Amino acid sequence: MTLGDLSPSSGPLLDWLAGSVLVWTIATNALWLAPVLWRWLTARLPGADTVRLPAGVWPVCRQAARLGFYLGIPYLVLGGWPRPPLRGLLSTQDLGLAGLGGTWPVDRWLDALGTGAGLGLVALLVLLAAWANANHPTGGLWLRFPARPWWSLLVDVVYLEVHWAFYRSALGVLLSDLYPAVWLGLGLVFVEWALSPFWRRGWRLPGQAAGEWLRAGLAVVVAFLFLLTRNLWVCVGVHSVIELAVWRIGREPVANTPAVPAG
Repeated sequence: MTLGDLSPSSGPLLDWLAGSVLVWTIATNALWLAPVLWRWLTARLPGADTVRLPAGVWPVCRQAARLGFYLGIPYLVLGGWPRPPLRGLLSTQDLGLAGLGGTWPVDRWLDALGTGAGLGLVALLVLLAAWANANHPTGGLWLRFPARPWWSLLVDVVYLEVHWAFYRSALGVLLSDLYPAVWLGLGLVFVEWALSPFWRRGWRLPGQAAGEWLRAGLAVVVAFLFLLTRNLWVCVGVHSVIELAVWRIGREPVANTPAVPAG
């Protein structure tokens, strides 16, 4: 099945996919332009520069926006409120949210975990070597960046994994073929990133380029891992281990910028 074979009933899923990319594009570009617009406003409105948000309001709003984008959209597509619970356009099986029992007996779980451990170890070694090469300046000294708490890294992992799963599962339902859906979904993620000025700037900054390389590499690894296991939990586990491994060695975290850039 190809994109040209999609029926009219595919419309809602396509709308959700397009809407997700549109929201990301508008939000990241609005945050990018916000400082410029604020300077323009304060130059024309006397006293505007004295306006201050109450302490803590912006971080709360930012985290709420991230939660709504990364988890809220997939939840609604799954059939979350106000629809009947989990009776929407996608199912938990489409996303790879496997449980114990049924089509996922213990032996299948063990096989998926073994595959994840093997591929994860190879990916960790390759990605660390690539990251070390990208993160090693001419002077021979390792670049160091402000540490992030481990739980912050894991929150980003969950956000990214659910977001990526939403794209590939929606395309899998639309195309009735998971293989092209996984790679098309990966392509959609890269298109989304390319539309963000924060992501484009990251590639030009020595202190962030290595992290962008690692995140891009992780997206490819997770896509391949999902094809082998069809299990989102395994993908989350492998992704988390790689993130924490990089964090533990005291170098730049894989997600050196938040999943949604701050303004």
